[in-house]
Amino acid sequence: MALFIVIASTTGAGPIYRQTPAPSVRGYVYESTETVPGRPGHGYRTEFDLQNSGGTVYAIVRKSMVLDGSWKAVEPDDACRAAMHGDESSLARVKLSPLSAEAARTLGDSFIATCAPPGVFFPLTDILNVVLIPTAHFRASELRTVGQSLRYPGFAAAFDRGVAIKEISPGGEISLTSLDHRYAVLDWKPDLAHLEIVGKASKPPVTLVGTEHFAFRVVVDRKTGLLERAAASFDELDMKVVDAPDSVPHVHITRTVEIRPR
Repeated sequence: MALFIVIASTTGAGPIYRQTPAPSVRGYVYESTETVPGRPGHGYRTEFDLQNSGGTVYAIVRKSMVLDGSWKAVEPDDACRAAMHGDESSLARVKLSPLSAEAARTLGDSFIATCAPPGVFFPLTDILNVVLIPTAHFRASELRTVGQSLRYPGFAAAFDRGVAIKEISPGGEISLTSLDHRYAVLDWKPDLAHLEIVGKASKPPVTLVGTEHFAFRVVVDRKTGLLERAAASFDELDMKVVDAPDSVPHVHITRTVEIRPR
């Protein structure tokens, strides 16, 4: 993360960065890793563009790879690529903002086709969060002064993609961490969230319940309103298998996430 000159004063009555991102198509790389003690590392690497036009934001997924012992390219068949609105140069094209009520509620077929491989779908869930953080959705547009923090209300997210996940957050805090002539740096910190994961590949399905504690730092270009970069400040999951004996230990998972210019 780059260093920024902090201006510890108000910047006037208006927003501190452009609220409707400038029309553009800009490339990024997403990388994430997931670590579970005693298991091989798992992760995703995705090359994508953010296409901004008049307040509408699309993610265009160019390439994606999954780390599962070794890096493997994600290669959907022609029918699934077409269902995800991909073409000869992309795997998928997905509307991130504004989302329909149905897409926001379930991240189902109205968000991206249900055939989407995990290596396409799961990176998009983090990318979606990062795109929404600088918007009015989490009150970031109200921030004016370095050090200022605002509370935002609770939210829930749920989807079923072979693995059913439901997360409920009681709310959280958005802060303006630093500011210079070019960039605004935001910290987005949800309160401890309740998490339920149902692994349907197992027979019978295995259900884990527990908590996730995570946060993101997002850097926004003030003049254009475009995302510069983002990273998870921390992401820790503490899960327990439902109906397992007390002797079965909790599952502790840590994640890293980074989005940077390509």
